[in-house]
Amino acid sequence: MNPDHFQPEKIIAAGPSAKVYRGVETMTGRKVLIKALLPDHETAHPLDRQRLQQLAPALMQMRHPQIAGLITLLPTEEEFAIVSEFMPGTNARTLAAQRSLTPADLRALAMQLMHALLVGEHLRQPHGDPKPSNLIIADQPGGGLFLQVQDWGLSLARQSHPDETLWFRAPELHAGGLPTTQSDLFTAGGSLFCLATNSTPTQATEVEEIMRDWHSFSAGMMLHHMRPDIDPPLRDWLAWLLNPVPHMRPQVVAQALDMLMLSMHTGYAYMPQQAPVMAPGAQTTPLVAAVVPPTVQATPVVAAPPPGVHTAPFVAAVVPGPQTPPRPAAPQSTARLGRPAVAAVPVAVAVAVSSAAVPVAKAVHASAPAQAPKKPFNSRVVVAVALNLVAVIVIGFFAWYSLRPPVSEQPAAAATAGAAKTASPAKPIATAEPTPAATAPAAPSAAPVTATAGSSQ
Repeated sequence: MNPDHFQPEKIIAAGPSAKVYRGVETMTGRKVLIKALLPDHETAHPLDRQRLQQLAPALMQMRHPQIAGLITLLPTEEEFAIVSEFMPGTNARTLAAQRSLTPADLRALAMQLMHALLVGEHLRQPHGDPKPSNLIIADQPGGGLFLQVQDWGLSLARQSHPDETLWFRAPELHAGGLPTTQSDLFTAGGSLFCLATNSTPTQATEVEEIMRDWHSFSAGMMLHHMRPDIDPPLRDWLAWLLNPVPHMRPQVVAQALDMLMLSMHTGYAYMPQQAPVMAPGAQTTPLVAAVVPPTVQATPVVAAPPPGVHTAPFVAAVVPGPQTPPRPAAPQSTARLGRPAVAAVPVAVAVAVSSAAVPVAKAVHASAPAQAPKKPFNSRVVVAVALNLVAVIVIGFFAWYSLRPPVSEQPAAAATAGAAKTASPAKPIATAEPTPAATAPAAPSAAPVTATAGSSQ
């Protein structure tokens, strides 16, 4: 596989001819399904790689919400991989063993399967093997089930087929015929029968035994015996698809779809929906923040977002001392969250870390048990007293500053005070250089003195 474009994350299945991985596209971050083919000498049912490369251009045109579209092929010298769209879910064979589907769910899945086969009929490209393990079913977030068909057309590149394919294969294909729309309808009916009853009409390994079992099989009778809750219109419709005689089955998918619509409730309208997908960059389990023990000093570590994530803020994770798995339900310590020592980081990174850490801190505080009552004289009282003292000091400083004389009068006042200490209290202090304004009143006072002297003489 090309590590530059697609990276496997987790192996989810091991088929008869390939290992199936859930992977990620490195450029976009979307989840993909990677089938790494086994070497021909390691499997009894190999796929013809040259035939796959010839079919790839036509298979890439299969695009529908109910079809897992082919993305690309990765032929390398070491291995050959098939990359297709990924939808989280369970195959029909496993789902039938886990729970019993209601008639409404079974009818909704049949409707989706018919729409998928209708696309292949329009493009003249039958699936060839819509068996239960090729049907992936997921729970819709809004309720109901969603079906998606995988491995479209891959059976055309296989000479020898596994046992499950033989169990649900149409009788005309056992006789050497090519896959057609009618053969897909027969296999689809067998897959729906498996979903309804968690059983198969036959489990033989020889073609003769399989054909004998199918000709003696009555789908309507078996459904009436095993699932009496299924309504007769749906039961008869499934028996119609599972008729071993080709001309006794629906001739085209549109005919089968019309008959299925007639069995629906009045006013029902089929609304195609988008397939459920995993968020780009999402992991198998959600990442949670572990609470650091009070004896360990932690430093926040800024982790870059996974590829494909378009959210702006980074995620702040706390690195604990011992390597213990995180527990989101209950924290490891009942002590009150303190203030961890924060390393010097740029302002932009600090803002991003704080904005991303707020939801994590709220979740941790919400799950923490009740704390012990605080002491009456704690650090908050000390801080309040200190702030009050600082405020009083600042107010006193501003009051002193406003009452003191201006700076321009300080030298004259100082000189006046010094002269007053040395001069006589009876004599006024004389200035060194009297101004004209000060000497002007003295001139008129001299005239009366002179006049008085003249009159006395």
